[in-house]
This record gives sequence, C-alpha cells and structure tokens, in this order.
Amino acid sequence: MALLGDLTPLVGTYLLLAGFLSLTGFIAARNVLGSIPFRRALVVGPPIAALPFLLQQYFPPLVVLIALALDVSLFHIVFRLKWRTAGFVTFIHVVVTMLGGIVIGGLAYLISIGPPSPQ
Repeated sequence: MALLGDLTPLVGTYLLLAGFLSLTGFIAARNVLGSIPFRRALVVGPPIAALPFLLQQYFPPLVVLIALALDVSLFHIVFRLKWRTAGFVTFIHVVVTMLGGIVIGGLAYLISIGPPSPQ
C-alpha cells in the first residue's frame, strides 16, 4: 500500500496543496467575478487536494478529468454561478495554478542549487 509510513508528511502535503489550491481559486474567482469573500474560496481547495491521495491507483488522466469536474461543480455551487461561468473560472483556476506551480518550482530549484562556489 502506498500510504504506509509516517502520517505527518502526508498531512503536511495535503494541507499545503489545499491551501495553494484555495489561494489560486480565490485569485481566479476574484479576476472573473470581482470582489468576493475569501471564505468561499477556502471551500474549493480541500476536496480537489484530496483527489491525488484518494485516487492515486487510477489512470492519471482520469483523475485530472474528475478534478476538473469537481472544480467546476464547486465553483458552481459555492459561488452560485452558471455552468458556463463556472467553467471559465475553472479554466482561469487551472492557468493560475499552473503558473504558480512553475514559479514556486523554479524558486525551489534555485534555492536547492545554492550560490556558486568561490574558485
């Protein structure tokens, strides 16, 4: 079973992913809808962050499709949007999440290599 071992890294990874997805969901919804309460955006991140842990044994493109469907549904329900508008907010959410992940990954890489050694 893949989830054996210490539980702390799993919980920490889940909480970081849920927080990141909630933040990017807030940014996406705010860009499309204007002024919105942050508390509503907090609902979007945790269910989507749970999917990689719950569905890790299944075909990855299927998990991505389920995550997109869940994202659209959450934006539709939480912000009371039409399906088309929820789909647009989801598209913006995916773009913001990918860009944020690239920036954070690049920063982590730069920090990991450290400064150049003196010669």
